[in-house]
Amino acid sequence: MIKKDTIETIGYILLGVFAAYSLNFGLGLALGTDLPVVAVVSDSMTHDSSALERHYEYLQNNFGYTQEEINSWPIKDGFFKGDVLVVKGVVKEDLEAGEVIVYSIQGQSTPIVHRIVKIEGGQIITKGDHNPSYDPWKPNEIYGEAVFVIPYLGWPKLILTKIWGGIIK
Repeated sequence: MIKKDTIETIGYILLGVFAAYSLNFGLGLALGTDLPVVAVVSDSMTHDSSALERHYEYLQNNFGYTQEEINSWPIKDGFFKGDVLVVKGVVKEDLEAGEVIVYSIQGQSTPIVHRIVKIEGGQIITKGDHNPSYDPWKPNEIYGEAVFVIPYLGWPKLILTKIWGGIIK
């Protein structure tokens, strides 16, 4: 026979999962995207001691931006692996250089979070601030623009993904 404590624990877990999915669904409706919250899984947008060369100098030399222009962009200081981004849905035609977008590419299940560095002929060119060059791919589906960063909140997801990935492989 199953103990009452076990049944209650299972109930609380299910309630927590339901609450998380409901919150995600509600945020998605309010923000106009089906991916309103994203945990950052790489260091491609980190600003560290190499930011001057990899971010500012690269954009100045390859795209002609001034440091003042770059500093006027949203989320100008990047963010770190384990941070959580709040994402707002956008119309592709309204996007501008400097905005940080969340998008997918063909054949990859994990969304990418990079900055738009140029829009040319309707084609969006992106780059991770920490990466040495712009991305060789083009966004397939754009979920939205990052509007807010919550530091460290994504670490539980990253840890669980690492554990589950190790078990499933």
